Amino acid sequence: MNLELRRVGEGVFATNRAVMQAEVADAVIFDMDGVLIDVHSSYPLAICQAVTHYLKETGFEGENLACTPEETTYFKAAGGFNNDWALAQGMALVFLVKAVMAGSRDYSLLQQSSPDILTLSRAIAQHGGGLGGLVRALEGLVDEKDFETISQNWDKDRIMRLAMEYYAGDECPKVFGVPNETVRGPGLIVQERPLISREDLLRTPFRYGLYTGRNQGEAVVAMNSAGLDGIWDDEAMITEDKGIHKPDPAGLVAIAKTLSPRLMIYAGDNLDDWQAQARYEAERALDDPPCLFCGILGGSPGPLAYSLFLDRGVDFMAESARELLEWLNLRRQYTS
Repeated sequence: MNLELRRVGEGVFATNRAVMQAEVADAVIFDMDGVLIDVHSSYPLAICQAVTHYLKETGFEGENLACTPEETTYFKAAGGFNNDWALAQGMALVFLVKAVMAGSRDYSLLQQSSPDILTLSRAIAQHGGGLGGLVRALEGLVDEKDFETISQNWDKDRIMRLAMEYYAGDECPKVFGVPNETVRGPGLIVQERPLISREDLLRTPFRYGLYTGRNQGEAVVAMNSAGLDGIWDDEAMITEDKGIHKPDPAGLVAIAKTLSPRLMIYAGDNLDDWQAQARYEAERALDDPPCLFCGILGGSPGPLAYSLFLDRGVDFMAESARELLEWLNLRRQYTS
């Protein structure tokens, strides 16, 4: 636990060491969702709608949604679920396993049966996070042969496609390069809102990078809608379709080579972001620029974010990316 973290400005917490290092920071790297863009009404709901749709397609019944946006935050807090489509696949697998355990395909009843999502999320974290951790947490709950049958019938591609369509709707061809064959009309992408303005970014002297789990289409559409287009050079924007996936630190390495900063700060809202920075610091060569991490609160792990970041000894935490930039700019002016 980072006992040194203290409030240093409006909405910003830092260690004494990070405060001193911030004087030479000249580049800020951002995650997108939960940092630059408010996705509370898009991705989590797309996950829940896709899971519910898939379950009904495979013979389940029930009332309302099979899972809730709040439950997706538990999986995010477990780590390894930076990809929201993987989270949807995992949530569907939970119901497939619980159906065998309970002998029921009523997802309304299965929601109330053990193990609950919070308990499972803790087991996922203990097993290494992500889909792999979830599979290891679930496979012992049913007979080996039953789990093999469940896995064979678990259509991950269909779940991913449904999640994409619920998210992008008629924008699917533009965002993902595939037609929307099931979900018509506007997607949940229209519910997204910017968390920072173009003016907030341009009035500071920092150079910017972007390391996101979105693909290029998702990122470009979101930035255009938020008025943030043209802020990032292509070489300093790492998206999933470039073949680098968080928590791989290669995204930060590539951005560092492009920007050549003295010191950079990576601002992210979940554990995969933190792990990417931690691995970068552990593996970087002596002539690579150092990178600090700022945990942005209020993102995908929800109210769990503060304690998660505190326990991992982060350099900074901030209520928002805008408040982080304002504090960094003031710090720079104070010491110049």
